[in-house]
Amino acid sequence: MQNLDRRQFLIRAASIGAGFTLAGRLHTAEAAEDSNSQTPFCFCVIADPHCSEAPSKGLEKEGTGLDRFFKAINAIKQLPEEDKPDFTLLLGDLHIDALTSRLPEVAIPLHATPGNHEADQEKRKALRALFSGDFTIDGKESDYYSFVHKGVRFISMCDAGKGGEHVGQLCSENITPSGQCEWLERELSAPEPGKILFSHIPPEPNGQDRNMYLSCNDSRWFNALVQEKQPTAMFFGHLHNATAEYAIGKTRVFTVRSSCWNSGKAPIGFMHVRMTTDGIQMREIETGRCE
Repeated sequence: MQNLDRRQFLIRAASIGAGFTLAGRLHTAEAAEDSNSQTPFCFCVIADPHCSEAPSKGLEKEGTGLDRFFKAINAIKQLPEEDKPDFTLLLGDLHIDALTSRLPEVAIPLHATPGNHEADQEKRKALRALFSGDFTIDGKESDYYSFVHKGVRFISMCDAGKGGEHVGQLCSENITPSGQCEWLERELSAPEPGKILFSHIPPEPNGQDRNMYLSCNDSRWFNALVQEKQPTAMFFGHLHNATAEYAIGKTRVFTVRSSCWNSGKAPIGFMHVRMTTDGIQMREIETGRCE
């Protein structure tokens, strides 16, 4: 993997290739210098399932957003035993009204983060209730949280404030509780050598003012924090494009394709991640294509 300057933005369009039970692509790279002490394990990442969406966008044969989400879940179930994930991360825009009644069918442990479609108070409250084991800090309800798994700290940041707009923010009266930025500083300073951050809206790589990313000031503050703390990797959704990768300092950043629909007729799918003592490996798994 090429090492990037902090001001460079490298996007690698995902290509779907052979070599796996399901079509996929394998990215292999060195981990952060001190992240080789955790027990090896796998997890999966599903972005923007949009479960309430009707068949559309050239993917009519794939069914509704909920059908497409379960195509990803079923593909995960079909993975070889050595690739079975310990859990799956959901990167926001779940449309939980459609998902709630079907959630008991998902045997895989799930950890969710809010999207801009879960920005209003009622939907945010419903999301916290649906994943009540996660959305707490010190026993109190929170829109952001963390957990440690096999020596790796997973950090769910909330970047979708009021109104459901497509520009993200880290500080909002709609994000509970206040003080998320100080919390992030503490989480990224925690003792675990491996850290994975997952959220919905990505930071703008160069701190510019652009739609579909964190706001300019939030991106600049967040990017500086990441450059200082150097988490292993970060995963975001929201863009509905083919999966892309860039770097913030030494941290690998992935914007993950949606499991529901993507621009430019990019295939739908999800990401499989393996964390080992030698590094991290990311494989994209395709679950459908536009006609």
